[in-house]
Amino acid sequence: MFDLGLVERYKSVRVADVMDALDRYGFHERLLISRKIRPLYSGIRMAGFAITVQARKTQEEIPSMSSEDYDKYAEEWYRSKANYDCFMKYAGPGTVIAINSDGCLNVGFWGSMIALVAKAKGVEGVVLDGGCRDVWEIQRIKFPVFSRSIGRTEVIGRLEVRSEDVNIPVSIGGVTVNSYDMIVGDDDGLVVVPKSIAHQVLERAEKQLMADRRAQKPYIDMLELTFP
Repeated sequence: MFDLGLVERYKSVRVADVMDALDRYGFHERLLISRKIRPLYSGIRMAGFAITVQARKTQEEIPSMSSEDYDKYAEEWYRSKANYDCFMKYAGPGTVIAINSDGCLNVGFWGSMIALVAKAKGVEGVVLDGGCRDVWEIQRIKFPVFSRSIGRTEVIGRLEVRSEDVNIPVSIGGVTVNSYDMIVGDDDGLVVVPKSIAHQVLERAEKQLMADRRAQKPYIDMLELTFP
């Protein structure tokens, strides 16, 4: 379904190259995701077609109950109100999951369990306009994550995800992301490329990178450096 060759080519260029290419198409900063959404660890090179998710603050008041009853309540919450399968069923090789957590920055919408599932499915990464938790474990499994905050709580009683909130336009760091737009990320941050111009922008970005490497080559050789 997804052009995996295009994804790999995007992963071989830098966010800076993509931004320079987008400038040539008149977009400038309009597709540059806020610098507040940062990589969870350094060295990430990520690209993929966006699977978009709009989580929503719950309107439900949590009743008083025993810890045993809360376990049952939590299980039902994940089954009926925040069933991640409603978006994970679309996720796989070549995709990046883009999630807006409705301003709930303390909620760890993404953790090590779902990261393991995503990695096993071949997902390229996740972008959270919200919080991620289990940071150390996610770094250990080397799953690419960009997030606005480190969240520590779980979604129960806080956030809901419905099937109708998947693959719709969502706001990520001030940029509207549509389903299957290309998202590219590295240590410099994140940029969105509209799916309608993804091929043209990539060709220009590759030219930008090659021109830069030609100019850098004498210094790279002299300093005995290696760049990807």
